[in-house]
Amino acid sequence: MARSAALLLHRMGDRARVRLHGACIGSGIEIPAAAARRIGSADLLVQLPELRMGLMPGAGGTATLARAIGRHRLAWLVFGGFRIGAAQALDWGLIHAIAP
Repeated sequence: MARSAALLLHRMGDRARVRLHGACIGSGIEIPAAAARRIGSADLLVQLPELRMGLMPGAGGTATLARAIGRHRLAWLVFGGFRIGAAQALDWGLIHAIAP
């Protein structure tokens, strides 16, 4: 935890803006979820498959994603290994907008 990329991104505050596209799986979504502003493309795909692999999310996702979408939705993603697209990510608050 002394060198957490997600924590550093979070500490940047409003300056931290990320653009997400394609498959954002595992740490590919856990770290960007710490940014203050998240823009996704229409082809965005989010998944947390670690538990099915016998692993725990290790890039801070249990904190960053819970802040963004809530613990119940996070549990659904983690325990089910489900995928969500850009529209659902926007609806849940994981991203703030969908850009072309």
